[in-house]
Order: sequence, then structure tokens, then C-alpha cells
Amino acid sequence: MRPLEQVYRSISERSVVEIERKRSRFIGIAAPVETAAGAEAEIARAEAEFPRATHYCYAYRAGLESTAVRMSDAGEPQGTAGRPILEVIERNGLVNVCVVVVRYFGGTLLGAAGLVRAYSAAAAEAVAKAKVVTYALHAVFEACFDYAGWPRAERALTAYGATFLDIAYGAGVEVRVAAPYERRAEFEEVVTHLAARNCRAKPVAERYLPKSPES
Repeated sequence: MRPLEQVYRSISERSVVEIERKRSRFIGIAAPVETAAGAEAEIARAEAEFPRATHYCYAYRAGLESTAVRMSDAGEPQGTAGRPILEVIERNGLVNVCVVVVRYFGGTLLGAAGLVRAYSAAAAEAVAKAKVVTYALHAVFEACFDYAGWPRAERALTAYGATFLDIAYGAGVEVRVAAPYERRAEFEEVVTHLAARNCRAKPVAERYLPKSPES
């Protein structure tokens, strides 16, 4: 079944940041994920990368059709860690993202308000560093071109806004190319027109691709 969302906001890469509050270290980690299982794997990765920490607090939103939302205070006072982290995710309108904030206790209590500020700050800095990106649903096609016609086809498809996913050179040029989902019918006609004789553009998949990085 085709995902209901044609556009969503997430992050494009994993990031790690660190802040300090009254000698406690807060390490924020933001990572793109696609499933709850992927988010749980990121949490386990954080635990392995930063052993003997006091707390591994997290929140994530994963999946598009049936979004899994989870958060954990991981031993901190209720509502002081997981909820602030999740609020950073939601405030940015993100999905398919997991944020973990690892704490090494520095010996001084921060109080509930101090914890909320620290976990929020670490999560926000991690998300900002990871680069928020809009992902758009694309239709993916396969097509083949003869060598003589390929330069013209490549220029035309590039001008059309195509994204080339794979190019293989053999008896001819075989490509996997993507176009915005809402233009799939028009794009199929364009690719078929440019393709080698007896080769039609064949839709093979749907895939989310970055649309635009955001500042």
C-alpha cells in the first residue's frame, strides 16, 4: 500500500553534540530511522558508544502510515527527560527520527526545571546539527538508452528535475531514475519518448528522496 504521506520532514544524517550543566555531561544524539526497530537499535548503539553513563533518555517518532511514538525518562524524575525530547521532535514537525540524550551525572542535582532545560537543549542542538530535510515521495522508473541518444536524454531528464539513482553501461545505458510522485504519468511519457527503440519506461518502485535542506 502506498504511504499516505507524500511529503514529510525528518533529518538527513546522524549527529552527536555535547553540553554541560553543573558538571553533568549531556550528549545529544539525533538519527534518522524508518521503523521502531531502527529507533531501538539507535538507543542500543548510544548505550554501547557511551558506557557507564547515568541515564539514556530518548524519544522517537518512526513510521509514516502507523507512526510509533515512544519516550523514556530512563530513571530521571517523571516528565523531565523523555517528554522534553519528544517536544523538540514535535516542535520541528519531524517523523522518522530518534533522539537519545545520554547523561553522565556530575554530582550536583539540577532540579526538575534544570533537567527539562538540559534535556531540551541537548535534543534541540542534536536536531539542528543533523540538518532538517523535507522528503518527498518519488516514482522510480527503469529505462534503457542507446549510446548515441544518451547525452540528449541525460540533459533532458536533468532539466526536467529527475534524480538518477543508478546508471549501468553495457550494451546500452540502463538507468533507474526518479521523479516527483505527482508528475509520474507525465514523466513516464517523457522517459519513454527519449528511451531506445523497443524500450519503455517501466515503473518499479516508490521512494522518498530529499526535497530541500532547511536552514
